[in-house]
Amino acid sequence: MAAKIVILDIETTSLEADAGVLVGAGLMSVVGPGEYLEARRTSEEKSLLLKLSQRLETYDVMVTWNGRSFDIPFLTTRFMKHGLDPRPFLRKAHIDLADVVKSRLRLTFTYLDHVCDFFQIDRKKGPMGLDVPHLYVRALEGDRKALLSIREHCLDDLGATRQVFLKLKPLVEQQLEYAEGQS
Repeated sequence: MAAKIVILDIETTSLEADAGVLVGAGLMSVVGPGEYLEARRTSEEKSLLLKLSQRLETYDVMVTWNGRSFDIPFLTTRFMKHGLDPRPFLRKAHIDLADVVKSRLRLTFTYLDHVCDFFQIDRKKGPMGLDVPHLYVRALEGDRKALLSIREHCLDDLGATRQVFLKLKPLVEQQLEYAEGQS
């Protein structure tokens, strides 16, 4: 049976989980549209984490970009802050494509935009991750377009990560086969 794969990306108000909060999380399977879960207020973070945890239960393998150094530690920290158990998603097989690029390819730069350029993957030239904190402040002040910008940025990152995953799939076959054996 083929492992169910999900691409995961999060949006936060800070790079540090003790200084910021999770404001959105995107999930996208290998085919089909992505799903974006959001917290319209900081008080909704715990329910966002619970919803994300439920969605992740249905997948065997998480694929991220820089997830090993950012997304997963950030989520773990926020889960523990709210007294939630992070083990269900920590036990999942995880493929960090940034690690794959750094260890298996020889590129001048290894950030997502450069890898997309290398593979000729189109990206929207909208807001970047660094724009999320000020966009979220605007959203909290009632700017609905700011929330939409964060959502669009996340879904664009997911789509780009999915395309990179499809290009790098031959390099991660062993990890996928192992995950299939575990599921």
